[in-house]
Amino acid sequence: MILYKYVSFEAGLKILETGALGFSDLEDFNDPFEATALGLTESDISQTVRFRACRNRLSRKYVVLSLTRAPLNPLMWSHYGDSYKGMVIGIDTIKAGFENAEQYIIPAHRGEIIYVNTAPKSTNEISHEGLMAIGDSSIMNWQKYERFLKHAFLYKSLCWAYEEEVRIVKNISSANFTYHYSSKKEQIIDGQAWKRVQLQTRPIYLHEIPKEAFVEVYIGENCYRDQRKKQQNKTQRPVDSVNSIDVLKAHCRSSKAVLHRVDVDIESWSLRKHEII
Repeated sequence: MILYKYVSFEAGLKILETGALGFSDLEDFNDPFEATALGLTESDISQTVRFRACRNRLSRKYVVLSLTRAPLNPLMWSHYGDSYKGMVIGIDTIKAGFENAEQYIIPAHRGEIIYVNTAPKSTNEISHEGLMAIGDSSIMNWQKYERFLKHAFLYKSLCWAYEEEVRIVKNISSANFTYHYSSKKEQIIDGQAWKRVQLQTRPIYLHEIPKEAFVEVYIGENCYRDQRKKQQNKTQRPVDSVNSIDVLKAHCRSSKAVLHRVDVDIESWSLRKHEII
């Protein structure tokens, strides 16, 4: 299966250079209703208190990589592709290891988002023991908690359906990373190397995949113009500057990824791709 990641041009170059993809905590996603589709049954404890407790544990124990099936979606290019100045990277999920159910509590082949009109009601019951089990891989597994995990990570409002999102979810509880500050920067989780990187506003969790897993790259129609402007504005001597498009082409040759340029078809209001030699 090929899934796609929308990123800025600079972020895309970094991904292709290092092979590292960033997973995020649920609370840092741009949808304020993340993990609100649990549909908890009635209890003496208020829904709000139980929901916040569940969401807090979900966001601290698991990290999520969001991908899409749609590399030529005009809205996605506007929202996540830096207004057509960025790029989309196509990832072979088998080569990346993202379909390994032993490594990921929700691997790629189970991670398709379910879009619904209304929030689920009275769907999941959570006890104190169940709350404490969130993140415990020996208890909360897909076979026993499939419905809960789907509602926690894979249910979203229908208004987001244009994203055609697919998620990969990793349990990182054994690493004991902390959110606001962590003295631990690198950990081995289930035999995989993971690195915690603190960005200006949030942490991300990097995991390297084989570079041959990057099989396609699309650059937006505004990319050439934007990179040319940035090149002209550099303060160093022209002889020292490196053409960023040439760097991208070299990365694509190295990983044998097919490079495309995305153009706007005004007559059909659609996007077209053209392979770059």
